[in-house]
Amino acid sequence: MLYFDASVHYAGDNGTPTSAAVGVVVGDGTETLIEQSIPIRTFVSSAHLEYRALLEAVEAVAGLDGRIASLHVHGDDDAVIDAVDPSVDARPDDRIRRKRVAAIRAAVDDVPTVTYRAVGRGENRRAHELAQRGHATDNHG
Repeated sequence: MLYFDASVHYAGDNGTPTSAAVGVVVGDGTETLIEQSIPIRTFVSSAHLEYRALLEAVEAVAGLDGRIASLHVHGDDDAVIDAVDPSVDARPDDRIRRKRVAAIRAAVDDVPTVTYRAVGRGENRRAHELAQRGHATDNHG
């Protein structure tokens, strides 16, 4: 089970981003295998950051060296879930997101079974908390 989320903090004007971070949780139902809070220094938008969160997550899974027989991806951004799920006819409208989708799919290419499901914020709570924690480790915002 993989959960991912992204978070952006904004200045008082609610338009100027001051920091960004992603959270990643991977577990097998009994134990947590990966739990990460990652500050992100450069990003285009909060939508792009969700793709970055999933990319960080699947790259971490790829680092488990073949220990994953199936991967069930959960996130609270429907557009990202639809874009990366090959069974859904959805394609991001810009080059950066299309590049991230290709990288995400390539990272899980060796996993025999991969499923994607959009979940509510409540079910994605731990990934959200980790994304929020990533701001605390960020020194620029």
